[in-house]
Amino acid sequence: MVNLFKIIFLLKLKSLKAQLQYPLNFLIGVIGVSSIGAMDILLIVIPVSAFKSIGGWGFWELGFMFSLWKMSHGIHQALFIPFWGHDELVRTGVYDRLLVRPVHPILQILCSGFSLAAIGEWVPSVTMFIITCSKVKIAWNLFSILFLLIILFSGAVIEWAISLFISAFSFWFVRTDSLRGISSIFLFRVAHYPAHIYGRALPFILTFIFPYAFMAYYPTHYFFKLDVHIFYDFFPYITPLVAVTLLGVAFIFWSIGLKYYHSTGT
Repeated sequence: MVNLFKIIFLLKLKSLKAQLQYPLNFLIGVIGVSSIGAMDILLIVIPVSAFKSIGGWGFWELGFMFSLWKMSHGIHQALFIPFWGHDELVRTGVYDRLLVRPVHPILQILCSGFSLAAIGEWVPSVTMFIITCSKVKIAWNLFSILFLLIILFSGAVIEWAISLFISAFSFWFVRTDSLRGISSIFLFRVAHYPAHIYGRALPFILTFIFPYAFMAYYPTHYFFKLDVHIFYDFFPYITPLVAVTLLGVAFIFWSIGLKYYHSTGT
């Protein structure tokens, strides 16, 4: 297992070095993605300035939640973003090549690249995290720091599991753009704000269908010792369990879909 992680790390590093061959393009990409993150922060600042709080949460609580989400998303971009190209592997017939190699297709896809967008995601998110931590009272200790690291990685796995689940549909339909678009709406447009402000329907979707609320919304309750407004009080503690369960379900569904794979012949 250690050797496996070492191989993944080395391949990701090689991919990053390959992109650094064009430093100006790399720099522009990082600045561009970081600018989008800065704009997302403004989308929090503006309504909070007008209404003082959103769902009872002030700017620092919202900023902390945003930074958790953004850092997890950055980890996802670094490790799991190649799965967003799953459709093209099927459509172009490249999947045939993966299936004849003596390595599991998921591992091959996992090792296939590093997104420079990950660095652009980390710049605003880590900055925001440092600022919010200096403005609020969080009882940091060894356990809470360890829990934070687990939450960040678990959040990335949750995003990957949903992506992997959607990827499985390409074995039947080839293209999954619409499904990914629906998922992205909840990830990039809805998950930025406290789920309890949306009534009942959207929180249900964010918790049980596209469970992005476990990336940052519920964990924020743990760090600020807040009462959960919706569903159950233990939800702030189960993000790792949700990640493992969701990944297991996604892998099973993907494996079923693989049995129905037929080469496109291209």
